[in-house]
Amino acid sequence: MRDVLVISGPCGAGKSTVGFECLELLEAGGVAAAMIDAELAYFHPKPDDDPQGTRVAEQALAAVAPVYAAAGIERLLLPRVIERPQHLEIVRAAVPGARFQIAWLDVPPETIAERLAAREVGSALDWHLQRAEEIRSNALAHDLFDFIIDGDRTVREVSQDVLAHAGWL
Repeated sequence: MRDVLVISGPCGAGKSTVGFECLELLEAGGVAAAMIDAELAYFHPKPDDDPQGTRVAEQALAAVAPVYAAAGIERLLLPRVIERPQHLEIVRAAVPGARFQIAWLDVPPETIAERLAAREVGSALDWHLQRAEEIRSNALAHDLFDFIIDGDRTVREVSQDVLAHAGWL
């Protein structure tokens, strides 16, 4: 894997949605790429010392990325939360030798709340709202991102901006 573009942001920022749209734009542009949605690593129970399951998700990434690389895919879209320096270190270790760019989707809390209310039900809504604010606070306390993208626009506009900043299109 030559290039990895991490698309980060809080819950409800649109990381996965933007990742899928980026993949479509890259396909239309004739650019070979894959996407591994690291946020879809759901399992229980999580280890006591890894309550978000980050290590297990990154082990899965380390196992899957070489499959795409062997197929000739050199660019990887990776929608996932990066909120602390160690999260970035784990991702880099999972895809050794790749050039990384990290994007942050900046979305107002009101928009996040609307998006989460449309997709989450029951106790999951409260958890995601709380977690979104926690992620934003943690992530922005560190210098983790190569560029920040206004995520409060259409998916197409955000995705085009992400790819333009990364120099992928």
